[in-house]
Amino acid sequence: MSTFQFVAGTKLCDFVTSNRNVDVIQGPLGSGKTYALCLRIMRHAQEQVKSPLDGIRHTRFAMIRNTMPDLRRTTIVTWLRCFPEDVYGRFTYGAVMQHRIRFGDVETVVDFMSLDKDEDIRKLRSTEYTGIGFNELGFQDRQDIFIEARSRLRYPPLEHGGPSPWSGVIADTNAPDEDHWLAAMTGQVELPAGLQADELARYKWPPTWGFHMQPPALIEVRDERGNISDYKVNPVAENLKNLPANYYQEQIIGAPSKAWIDSRLMNRVALVVDGSPVWPMFTIETHVAREPLRPVPGHEVVIGVDFGRTAGAVFMQMIGNRVYVQNEIIWQNQSTTESAARVKAFLTKHYPDCPYRGYGDPKGNDKGVNDGRTGYEIYAANGINLLAPPGLKMNMISTRIDAVANLLNQMESGKPRFLLSPLCRTLKVAMAGRYHNEKDEQGELKPSKDKYSHIADALQYACIGLGEGRRMIGLTPVGTVAPARMRPERRSLRRVMA
Repeated sequence: MSTFQFVAGTKLCDFVTSNRNVDVIQGPLGSGKTYALCLRIMRHAQEQVKSPLDGIRHTRFAMIRNTMPDLRRTTIVTWLRCFPEDVYGRFTYGAVMQHRIRFGDVETVVDFMSLDKDEDIRKLRSTEYTGIGFNELGFQDRQDIFIEARSRLRYPPLEHGGPSPWSGVIADTNAPDEDHWLAAMTGQVELPAGLQADELARYKWPPTWGFHMQPPALIEVRDERGNISDYKVNPVAENLKNLPANYYQEQIIGAPSKAWIDSRLMNRVALVVDGSPVWPMFTIETHVAREPLRPVPGHEVVIGVDFGRTAGAVFMQMIGNRVYVQNEIIWQNQSTTESAARVKAFLTKHYPDCPYRGYGDPKGNDKGVNDGRTGYEIYAANGINLLAPPGLKMNMISTRIDAVANLLNQMESGKPRFLLSPLCRTLKVAMAGRYHNEKDEQGELKPSKDKYSHIADALQYACIGLGEGRRMIGLTPVGTVAPARMRPERRSLRRVMA
């Protein structure tokens, strides 16, 4: 086994020695988290009771990463450093990647899987485990996969000493993105608006679960003006004895951005962007309000909807020629009927005194495979009449992107025309760069299709509906509704015009 050492009193030690059924450790690069995850698994394998049939301690575990390349490149490499094949037995690569280990009276099987899609859940449902470890949980966007893992803990069977004295789900991670479910569950970010009762329950961290927050690897050095001038290694950072000399100094030298340092080294929730942003003109400092943007009664609300089982909707108001994107709804694995009901409920609750217009994906006119109704018809049945964005021919992605870009580049009375509420966390992360361009099979750069593209599409439909597509070519928007006049006693809109 690896000679990796833990110091008593550290978060690493607390994690490795814990017996909670759910445990997550979060820390900076180089802090020993993945080694701790591996050793925690082997610790439970050795503590399993002996089978009355053969006197062997039988266990079975799964190690999970979000993608196969990352699983092979990082997770398996670290595992085999801890438990090398020449000592613990041959590692099997193939359709099922597996390490069968036998030493003394311990016999354990560890499956290695990549899970990030709906069909991947079937992989979990095909077998039973003593415990499941998630490597780099911050890259696992699917909270339902993490929850599903807890339902597969039924090994070993009774004839081999089951149920196990310990079974559970454990994980390691760097600081997650601000729109990640783990950040919300652990209180590292504010919960988004408009969550339903069942969703609020999903974002509550149970008191029986463990969350081990490691100290940052660095300490910020500030000048007399309070600006960061340098970094120094945090003397209480964990795992320093197991790292090469000057490890963190080298990380700082090659750091691509402050956000990267905050996320990977300071153990803070931050947005790290890779690739080419679709809207490079978007900046958080300029286009994101400091405080949540609240609906203004009496003013028209424009809704943008992307259809699909995993998609979303945005809600915005135009006041004084400025566009205030106030709210978003994100849904996963929900039918159009369910999402339409959610949008209607949100509109009724948060915009009760506002007229509205709604725009959706033009594909919403396609008949559904289940009940034969279109997406537009389903929304209409829920009291929301959606329209196809006017003037959008062939659903051209370039037109949609340019409409938003044109809005982002414009000013009104010295202020940006576009302002986004910080409550729109997924859209904020998307616009800041996670909605990015990538090459298709023909080598052309096109926006990526992932969880960020859905809410970005919804924004595009709403902006086209507002008339931004016509504005960018110098035409008057179609269907523009004059702003409702505010009553005199409502003195100011400063609260929404941050």
